[in-house]
Amino acid sequence: MVKVWRKTSWLNIREKISAIPLSYDGNCLLMLFKIKAGGEVPIHSHPQSQYGLVISGRGFFATRNNKIEVSEGDSYFIPANEEHAFHAIEEVLVIDVFVPPRTDYMTLTRKPDIEV
Repeated sequence: MVKVWRKTSWLNIREKISAIPLSYDGNCLLMLFKIKAGGEVPIHSHPQSQYGLVISGRGFFATRNNKIEVSEGDSYFIPANEEHAFHAIEEVLVIDVFVPPRTDYMTLTRKPDIEV
């Protein structure tokens, strides 16, 4: 079965951060995030692994001990339960995949527009 989600409106996640849930199943969740310049995701962790790709812009990830800058074309992996934060130096557009799906973001998802 193929499921298709048509583009939807941006959802406000927190100040300067919005997202579009793209697709999902019981194994993973694909999200598109837009973080405006100066936007911050505070230090946190989650039981899901996180894979990502920077589509445009520039920012940095921070852990308790390190900081690493990422920009357009960079991909990243954050293991489950790893504490991390993010700060957007300029507006950033990223695609994130959470394995398994993040239950807090699942409330933002909607049913596919097409199933064949």
